[in-house]
Amino acid sequence: MMRNSRTPKSDILFVKKGKKIILRLMMKPLSSSSNFLLYFFFFFLVFFRCIQSINAQNATTDPSEVRALNSIFQQWRIQAVDSWNISGEPCSGTALTQSSSVFEDPTNNPAIRCDCSFKNNTLCHITSLRVYALDKRGVIPKELLDLPFLEFLKIDKNFFSGPLPTFLGNMSKLWLLLFQKGA
Repeated sequence: MMRNSRTPKSDILFVKKGKKIILRLMMKPLSSSSNFLLYFFFFFLVFFRCIQSINAQNATTDPSEVRALNSIFQQWRIQAVDSWNISGEPCSGTALTQSSSVFEDPTNNPAIRCDCSFKNNTLCHITSLRVYALDKRGVIPKELLDLPFLEFLKIDKNFFSGPLPTFLGNMSKLWLLLFQKGA
């Protein structure tokens, strides 16, 4: 075991194991003032997230995006599931969660995810859309262009016809497109 002579002996410890040298950071116990700051920071973080959640619940989805989503769903003959379209507002319920497990839950299909941080937390934009393995047929609708904040589009394991539309290249925020022929 070798100690680094330039640092206090309880901060950094070098341990030699065979041919490897392992660096271990030794933590000193926190003082009561450090504990207070840690608890204060944690409380502030939780309080801030609660306020964001309350504000997001009072936000509304951009009306043009609601029209686009309704048109897409009408063309594909699908309906919003009850868990995210509560009280007629698409960006509500599970659409506000950032959890991948909730978004990918098979009972939450089709699914959207929203970001309600616009216009002082009063406006929501649809950022993700998932229509996975619902045996949908037809074309990929141009109304997707009316979802300008869409970053994630998962429409694989359906039976869409025609070539992949070139307009998808105009969706500047889209960074992930999952598209595969039906199973």
